[in-house]
Amino acid sequence: MDEILEKLETVTKKTQKILDETKHSVSRQTEVYEKILRSKESSEVQKVKASLRRMLEYDRLERLSSQLSLLYILQMFAFKVKVLRISVDNINEKIVKSEKTKVIENTKKNIERLTILLEAQNEALKKIEENRKSYVS
Repeated sequence: MDEILEKLETVTKKTQKILDETKHSVSRQTEVYEKILRSKESSEVQKVKASLRRMLEYDRLERLSSQLSLLYILQMFAFKVKVLRISVDNINEKIVKSEKTKVIENTKKNIERLTILLEAQNEALKKIEENRKSYVS
């Protein structure tokens, strides 16, 4: 679980850095597109191209922002699973002492299912990262 949390933190930091850099780049690009759109000397074709490119830049920012939001949600989820696992372990010790292990075994199974889900989300995160890298390239 710690490995997943570390991986999520690393990817989140990278994505945040990329988003910040992209915001700056998009800001400069959209200024250029706005000038083209406002210019009376620009042809209709140039204005349409500038408008489309501006829209694509905003879409790219929105996509990165959505990925970052997802990463933050995954981080919170992973942390909550970790806390839950620790709590369950503590409860398990108490229940073992009182010989009520069946309840804790069911809870452990649920935690394992959550862990499997988190690992699947981690794989999805890797795919998002690969897609983002291929999109940026």
